[in-house]
Amino acid sequence: MIEPGRFKFFERCCNWLLVALICLAPAAPASADCLAPNNTAITINLPDYPFWRQIARQMEQCGNVDTNFGFDAISVFPSATSPDRNLGSLVGVSNTSFSRLISQRLLRPIDDLVEKYRDQLHDRQLIRSNGKIHAIAVIGNMRALMVHSDLLRQEAVAVPDTYNQLLQAAEALQGNSLYERSLALPLKRGWNLTEAFVEHYLAQGGQLFDGANRPLIAGETGQAVLARLKALSAFLQDDYLETADVGQTLDDLLKFRAPMAINWISSAGPLENPAVSRVAGKIQYLPAPSVEPGGPPAATLWWDGFAIPVSATNEEAEAAFLTALEGLDKDMLEQNRDIAFWLLKDYEPGVLTKDLLAAVNAGMAAYPASEALELLQRTLASHLESFMKGEASANEALAAAEADYLQAARERGIEGL
Repeated sequence: MIEPGRFKFFERCCNWLLVALICLAPAAPASADCLAPNNTAITINLPDYPFWRQIARQMEQCGNVDTNFGFDAISVFPSATSPDRNLGSLVGVSNTSFSRLISQRLLRPIDDLVEKYRDQLHDRQLIRSNGKIHAIAVIGNMRALMVHSDLLRQEAVAVPDTYNQLLQAAEALQGNSLYERSLALPLKRGWNLTEAFVEHYLAQGGQLFDGANRPLIAGETGQAVLARLKALSAFLQDDYLETADVGQTLDDLLKFRAPMAINWISSAGPLENPAVSRVAGKIQYLPAPSVEPGGPPAATLWWDGFAIPVSATNEEAEAAFLTALEGLDKDMLEQNRDIAFWLLKDYEPGVLTKDLLAAVNAGMAAYPASEALELLQRTLASHLESFMKGEASANEALAAAEADYLQAARERGIEGL
């Protein structure tokens, strides 16, 4: 099992890396203009990430805004038995923290506010739970296929669209003296490996749980995913289970140890910096390959955004919502365009994110964070490692993971079990 807190660590790392997406020039000071001055005292609680600092600076110019940084909805939100469930007027959330707050019934639906200010929002920003909009996504992150397209063209290897094509391309490029290996991807034991399993499983049309939160991974779909991950691992370094994380995968591209990789788009900024990269200007960024031809990418959208707590009055809720939109206006975006993969309506993507934003607009699913999925990934970790080492069959590994999950879920009191 992976240690508690890995999801929080991953989210912090992703948000830190997002500011390096291009990050070749400092952001300009925010504009002093606010088109909708705020006359209602509101309290805004945000994680302390650079992009939130830029947004908050713009919001505070509207007046009557008390902004607090360091908010961590994963660990500090009040329990159901706590007498203090006041989270202020607006909170910064992400996939995982959103699911935690929703499960505690601490976020209010905002369909009425979305309808009122619809012209300032894009459909890709609307985050729903049980059919109701409960959050507005602001920035995104996802796995991407990063390829040295000139080299592939030189070697007469087509840029892959599917994982079968990726395996074929890796085989065709294997043994070239220009690089050490033909493929890099984060399959380190623990969260990296289990996240790859989950995203491949979903892309293959698998359903992780039944309606009662019982896992459904120990079947043909799960076994096919493990076979694919095992085939991919044949092109990685021998100690990939110890070393193949996001940083190592990025380093393999930066130093041209590999011409192809699957990695988070938030890590791509250094690749375009000629001061540190051997491949600046030579990498093509595409959505992760699909499992089946014409299918969805084997990736999910991770997002950060804002939500309105139930502790806000109707007046505070509208004031906070409108003030947040002021903080996300064209001025802020123009001055900070390159510090994140924005999901905002007016965002014009650059070379790193053009094709990825198209995948989001085509309906890429958000990572389905939940307490049950977090627990399943923890219980999967050691069993997937055993399979990759050849110590257990795919069927044995997945069946054992399901059994461990069920025991842990019943002890934790997961709903339905």
